[in-house]
Amino acid sequence: MSYLVLARKCRPQTFDEVVAQGHITDTLKSALEKDRLAHAYLFCGPRGTGKTTTARILAKALNCESSDKPTSTPCGKCGSCIAIAGGHSPDVLEIDGASNRGIAEIQALRERVQYAPAGRYKIFIIDEVHMLTKEAFNALLKTLEEPPSYITFIFATTEPQKLPPTITSRCQRFDFRRIPSTQITEQIVAISREEGLLLSEDAAALIAHRADGSLRDSLSLLDQILAYSPKGELSVEEVARILGILPIDAFRSIADKVVNRDPAGAVRELDSLLESGIDIGQVAEGLVEHFHGAVMGAIGALPEDIGEKQSAAYNELAESVATEDLLRIAKLSADIQAKIKTAPQPRFLFEEMLIYLCSFDKTTDVRAVLSNSPAQSRPQTEAPVPRPPSKEALHEEPEQESESLSTGNREHDRLIDLFEKSRGEGKADMLRHAELIPDEKRIVLKFPHSFDFQVNNILTIRDNFDALKVAAEEVYGKGINIKLLVEDPPTKEGSETNPRKGMPDNVQDILKAFDAKLEE
Repeated sequence: MSYLVLARKCRPQTFDEVVAQGHITDTLKSALEKDRLAHAYLFCGPRGTGKTTTARILAKALNCESSDKPTSTPCGKCGSCIAIAGGHSPDVLEIDGASNRGIAEIQALRERVQYAPAGRYKIFIIDEVHMLTKEAFNALLKTLEEPPSYITFIFATTEPQKLPPTITSRCQRFDFRRIPSTQITEQIVAISREEGLLLSEDAAALIAHRADGSLRDSLSLLDQILAYSPKGELSVEEVARILGILPIDAFRSIADKVVNRDPAGAVRELDSLLESGIDIGQVAEGLVEHFHGAVMGAIGALPEDIGEKQSAAYNELAESVATEDLLRIAKLSADIQAKIKTAPQPRFLFEEMLIYLCSFDKTTDVRAVLSNSPAQSRPQTEAPVPRPPSKEALHEEPEQESESLSTGNREHDRLIDLFEKSRGEGKADMLRHAELIPDEKRIVLKFPHSFDFQVNNILTIRDNFDALKVAAEEVYGKGINIKLLVEDPPTKEGSETNPRKGMPDNVQDILKAFDAKLEE
């Protein structure tokens, strides 16, 4: 006898054996016990979650010979149950919607509907029903709405949104959920032991993670492992090597190099993975997932169904890096993952991204970048104000201004605190460098010239300016207005009498080199 794959060998035979779909199996069992059966069912959900398996169990429950009526606990031993489980029952017709999608196939099905079953019911199971053509659906409508009393339709699909409303409205719909990784892990451990293979929980969790909520996919992966090592014990590293999966330690190594600002080390880690034959897309996907997991760990939102080793790695990274920086890194990684799919030299792009991640805090203020948002419409109220022409302001010392303001004015400090609560620490830091000048029914915030970009591209954005005005009203009272000023750039000594003032730098250099001047 040929080898029977685990996905078929371990297929559930009763409702109670179906994993993680209790909301569906309990409803079906109750309907069978109360004799409230529908003539058409629609099973929706991701692949490998038990749609076709549940359809077969329902077919057995309808025709089980151990009872004189449909039962919620089919025996699995009678001739009907054995024939249905083996796929050769004359009363159960399984149709692949992808290869039988035309009107001719549906017309043939309608003809078969007219023949009475050998048992109690004739069941038609159509898998991937969304693949049927529009004409085929139309041909099925009348039969689906008013079938003979002995007919039951069970449709299965991974894309229910593609079904016409005229079909879904005639069915009882059940939505199958992705199976949690913890439950898949338990199944993998139990089944591998039955097969004589010892897998650690971390190794089983790695398989479950790769299966992405599909129990059938996890059993196919376990089959692949058994083909390599049918007996004995396998570590998580060996399982990762057999399946071509990158263990979490690989991403942890790259992440550590990024956190420690070691671009050469990060590139070496990447090159080592690529030289071993790992696809660059898999590395990019895993790195994005790793940083995303760290972000979730930083905010305390890690899912419960991930492995203990993964959870520890994510939390360790989250503790060593500020949440804002993690968000920045995760976003950049996701952007690069999308770009390398079409890049002519994806490896170069990935290496440059790693170098940038290791040094981006040296070239830009991370908090300021995180606080910055795309240019929006500027506020209509007193937003941005032209720079004051006063020459006195040009000769004041900016350091003394910001120092005296931020430390000596309690109202200014309170304004900054309130603004920080609504718009973040990065934007609030800018206010600490401004001089607060009270005026009638308004306050003036005067910034050094070095803050020209931040004032005109961040603080004057409507959301930020409105939040600043709300904070000012809470500190100084209702009706207070805000005016933002930026100093003119300081001039060099004697520049007022310099005839070359206002000339482009390259023109001034030429005149200086030849000791020349422009004639009027």
